Amino acid sequence: MKLFFYIILSVFIFDNSVLAQTIAMPGRPDEVSFPHTILKEVMKKGNITPTFPYSDIKGGDLSFNRMKQDMITSKLDVFWTMTSKELEEEFIPIYIPIFRGLLGMRIPLVKSENVNIFSSVNNLTDLTQYKAGSGKTWSDTEILEHNNIPVVKTLKYQNLFPMLEGGRFDYFPRGLHEPWQEILDHPKLNLAVENNILIRYTAPNYFFVSKDNPELAKQITTLLNELITSGEFVKLFFQDNEVKNALSKANVKNRVVFEIENPTLSENTPINRKELWFDPLEVEGN
Repeated sequence: MKLFFYIILSVFIFDNSVLAQTIAMPGRPDEVSFPHTILKEVMKKGNITPTFPYSDIKGGDLSFNRMKQDMITSKLDVFWTMTSKELEEEFIPIYIPIFRGLLGMRIPLVKSENVNIFSSVNNLTDLTQYKAGSGKTWSDTEILEHNNIPVVKTLKYQNLFPMLEGGRFDYFPRGLHEPWQEILDHPKLNLAVENNILIRYTAPNYFFVSKDNPELAKQITTLLNELITSGEFVKLFFQDNEVKNALSKANVKNRVVFEIENPTLSENTPINRKELWFDPLEVEGN
């Protein structure tokens, strides 16, 4: 009888420890980017408490390599980034594209006087005459270079904006939802969104979890799929300010689209799960 009591007690304690789980994530408690919003919703649904080990660090100043190292040492439990085969081997990916494919639809951030710099660019050969800016360790860089697009690289994301204004490269390819907020974040720099082209490749960004924490990966996957099934994921996606900005301002139907190859994509990419993706080129009015 005593043994039975201790077994029941152990199960009760275990269940409550799961319910009271604390998960360390990037950013600050007040951040409202879509990955923050959706991950907080997942945690709320799973009765998980988020913690923010970098709450005193401005998000853009935190290096990707630092986050990877902190995942390995368990200072961080989950982070998100554009995927690659290497990342999917190093960590456990949650195979649900956070931005539903918008990240791989790239529009150029340029100096304000260059908003029509690509007005005469009609093919990929023309585009290769211009230099892109990108992060040294980013998957984007490997993708661009694989397609013979010249790239000027730097380790720090924040360096790319003054480098662009200073003429170190011609354009900074950004995910469809990204550049307008970045312009607002850099009011002293003379930057604008270029009007004429869109570079597209399949480039999902996923949540990643440490290889040492498969149960957390399973839990986040289950909760995200519940949000997708209920329609809450899509609802939150279209409510996101960056997404709304992209769909209202990007003018994708009037851009020349360059489809390029992504050699970093793994065979596990959920291409056939149509409910996970969104293509604004197929929507009337964009």
